[in-house]
Amino acid sequence: MLDSSTDMKDNCKKIRELLSAQAMEFALDEMAAKLAKMHPTADDVVVLGMASRGIPLAKKICERLSQKFNKTVPMGSLDATFYRDDYHYRTHMGSSEMRITEMPASVEGKTVILVDDVLYTGRSVRAAMQAILDLGRPAAIRLCVLVDRGHRELPIAPDCVGLTVETAQDQEVRVQIEPIDKENSVYLVEVEA
Repeated sequence: MLDSSTDMKDNCKKIRELLSAQAMEFALDEMAAKLAKMHPTADDVVVLGMASRGIPLAKKICERLSQKFNKTVPMGSLDATFYRDDYHYRTHMGSSEMRITEMPASVEGKTVILVDDVLYTGRSVRAAMQAILDLGRPAAIRLCVLVDRGHRELPIAPDCVGLTVETAQDQEVRVQIEPIDKENSVYLVEVEA
């Protein structure tokens, strides 16, 4: 039975677990296998994780791809908050420049595998694509998300997805992943006003 207490940093009630730690690992295995099939060589492939939970997911996918190719796949991360079209309506965060945690040498001419935890409206992905294009001209950008919850506002679709789930407007998908969180799991939650 689910503990419906508010144990996630804000007012929300857990409805159900969508992925356990084991199911998350299986989904990541399947996603990496699909990506390896789409890109049979590690040459000219770069994996980029979107802040914040897309970064540890990208690391897990990158490790799996490196094992499959028997070659290190370069990985980086970016925070495209300041590229969002709603940035001026959100709470400001002090600095107004893009923050890059890690970046491989270049995205120029590479296939960039962009990794995020949850795909919702598509606005964060659009912002991340703009940030990538400011870094160079990749050959292609492929979107890889753990969960697609629908409700798109922009015409953006994932190339690789671990789980697709329908959600109501008052629901959210919460991905918990170490080391950011204490566990690896995905929950459907109801946001309480």
